[in-house]
Amino acid sequence: MLSHINIIEIHEIIDCGSIVFIVQEYAAGKDLLCQIKKKERLNENISKFLFRQLVEALMYLKALEIAHRDIKCENIFLDIYGNIKLGDFGFSRLMSSNDISFTFCGSRAYVPPEVLRSEPYTGFTVDLWSAGVVLFVMVTGLMPYNEHYPLNMLTKQLEHRLTFPRKVLLSEEVKTLIYEILHPIPTMRKQYSDIVLSSWLADTPYRFRTRENCGNDDLLEFP
Repeated sequence: MLSHINIIEIHEIIDCGSIVFIVQEYAAGKDLLCQIKKKERLNENISKFLFRQLVEALMYLKALEIAHRDIKCENIFLDIYGNIKLGDFGFSRLMSSNDISFTFCGSRAYVPPEVLRSEPYTGFTVDLWSAGVVLFVMVTGLMPYNEHYPLNMLTKQLEHRLTFPRKVLLSEEVKTLIYEILHPIPTMRKQYSDIVLSSWLADTPYRFRTRENCGNDDLLEFP
């Protein structure tokens, strides 16, 4: 089983023949989308903390050659201290860096253009794109593309066009990072190691909040 502090822990799997029960870690902070809706959007300081944890979980999966293939805010849970807990591995599969897939997985609003066009793809570049969409939603409270107009959405993606809402004041560093992650060419997407060293995230070391260390920081309390 997977063992990472930012991934939902599976305690037990009970196979009853026609029904399989999965007993997993409880996420008291609900999911990320719930928190974003509650606050309209997350400030960049909170987003840095959460996104850094998400990247850490995705780097762990990549090292194990596991592609999640359904990264979205609804599948990113939070514990009682506001730490990321990535879950819902229903579409995940073992994939080496050279393996390709043709299966449409994930939610339309979070998948890259190669998946929308039913082209072969590698799982890790898909997860990268989806993480970029998650970051956009974190800092704006909005989706980067309108999935209700799929042709227009695909055109904007392929032309590498990204519009940030004027009413939301964002740093140029976070806008640049999102733009570099959401690149239409999979091999041109900013890699996890580069994301960690980006000008937006470089000053945010990985940390995990506990009862002992979360009382005096400047992050909002979760849930």
